Amino acid sequence: MQFRIEDSSAKDGAATLIATTSAKSYTITGLKPRTNYWFHVYSWNGIREGAGSWLAVNTHGIRIRVPTTLTVGTTYNVTYLEYPLGSVPIGTEPNGLFGGGNRQTLSVEVVSVANGVSTLEVLSSFDNFPDNKSMQILDDGSFGAFDGVKAIYFKN
Repeated sequence: MQFRIEDSSAKDGAATLIATTSAKSYTITGLKPRTNYWFHVYSWNGIREGAGSWLAVNTHGIRIRVPTTLTVGTTYNVTYLEYPLGSVPIGTEPNGLFGGGNRQTLSVEVVSVANGVSTLEVLSSFDNFPDNKSMQILDDGSFGAFDGVKAIYFKN
C-alpha cells in the first residue's frame, strides 16, 4: 500500500502530486513561514485511490529567541539589515556605519517565555533569516542575532 500526498491552495481544489510513499510519515520541505497550506493524503494501490483526507497546515513565522523576559502576546518591532561582506565583522560595526542595506522593520509577537528567554515570532511571511536563532545582548543594551551578513536587532 502506498500513500499519495498532494498540495492545493484550497480544500477540494485542484491539487498537485508532491509525493508517493509507503512510509506512514513524510516531511514536506520548502514551506514558507506564516503561510496556509492544504494537503490531500490518500491511499493508492496502483490501480485506484482511497477517499483520503484533507489536512490544513499553517506554518509559524521565523522565530528568534531573546535573553530577556517579555510579556506573551505583546507585539514589538525588530529591524532587519544586511551588511556588505568584508566591510566589518558582523556585530562589531560602529554606530551608524553603513546603516545596513535592505533595511526592513518587522512586526513580531512574543509567543513564549521560559527561563528568562522570550521567543519572538515574525508576523509576516518574511523568510530571509534562519528560524530559531538566539539573540545576544549588545553593548548598548539592545539585542542582535546574526547570520553571515544578515542581522536582526531588537531594543525593548
